Amino acid sequence: MRKSPIAGSWYPGDKAELTNLINEYLANVKLPELKGEPFGIISPHAGIQWSGQAAAYGFKALKNKKIKRVILLGPSHYVFFRGIATSGVNFYETPLGKVKVDRAVSDELNRLPLFQGPHSAETPEHCLEMEILFLQVVIKDFSIVPLVVGDMSRDDYEKAASALRKHLDSTTVVVVSSDFTHYGSRFGYVPFTDDVKDNLAKLDGEAIKKIISKDFDGYMKYLDETGATICGAKPIGIFMKLVPPSSRGKLLNYYTSGDLLKDYTDTVSYASIVFTVERGK
Repeated sequence: MRKSPIAGSWYPGDKAELTNLINEYLANVKLPELKGEPFGIISPHAGIQWSGQAAAYGFKALKNKKIKRVILLGPSHYVFFRGIATSGVNFYETPLGKVKVDRAVSDELNRLPLFQGPHSAETPEHCLEMEILFLQVVIKDFSIVPLVVGDMSRDDYEKAASALRKHLDSTTVVVVSSDFTHYGSRFGYVPFTDDVKDNLAKLDGEAIKKIISKDFDGYMKYLDETGATICGAKPIGIFMKLVPPSSRGKLLNYYTSGDLLKDYTDTVSYASIVFTVERGK
C-alpha cells in the first residue's frame, strides 16, 4: 500500500471536504463539443488550490466514460534515474479510498530494461497522486498503472510507447501529469522580464500547439531552443509517440499561478489538454 505523503497539505485531508472541492471544480467546467471518446489527457499537478480548476477540465471529459484502467505517466521530482519506474505496491491510498494497481501490466513492463527504474521513485512523488484524486471522483471502479518517468534518451520515447501500446484498449485511458512553464528566479528560468503574462502565454502556447499537432520532432526542438521548464516534458513526449495519428487534440483550459495571484515574479503555468479518438476507425 502506498499511503499519501501529501494529504492535508497539497489538498484537504478530509474525504467530504475534498470530494466537495473537486465536485465544485468540475461543476465550473463547460466543455466544448468533443468528437469521439477520450484517448488521454494532459493535466497539471500543483497544489489543488492552484491547478485544481485547470485539472477539472480534462477529468470532466472522462466523467461517465467506460474506463477500467488508467495508465498514469508523470515526471520524477525527487529521485534521479534513467528510464521509467513501475509501481512496487498493490494499492494507492488517498482520503477518497484505495485504488488498485494493475500488477499484471506493471510486472510485464518491469521485465523490460527501460522500465526498471527504482520503485522508491513513487513513494514521495506527488504528480500521480494529484491526478488519482480526480479519477476517484469521476470514475467509480478502475485500476491504475503508475509510471514515474526519469531521464530519457531520444530513442527511449518510441520504445516506451511501443511497450505501452499493447496495453491500450477501449476501456483504457492515458493520463499525463505535467505543469507547464515554471518562470522566475525561484526556478532559475527568466527568459524575459517584460510583458511576462503575454510572453508566458506565447511560450506555453507554442509548446501546446506542437503537442496538439503531434509534432514530436518540433516539440523536442522547441524544448531545446527555449529551455522551456515543462516539468512533465518527458512524459508528454512518450504520450505524443503513443497517441494514434487519427486522434484529435484540444486545449481545454490554460492559466498561470501568476493569474491567480496577480503577481508574475515567480509563476507556474497550468494547461488541460484532451485527445479523443473515434473508436472503430
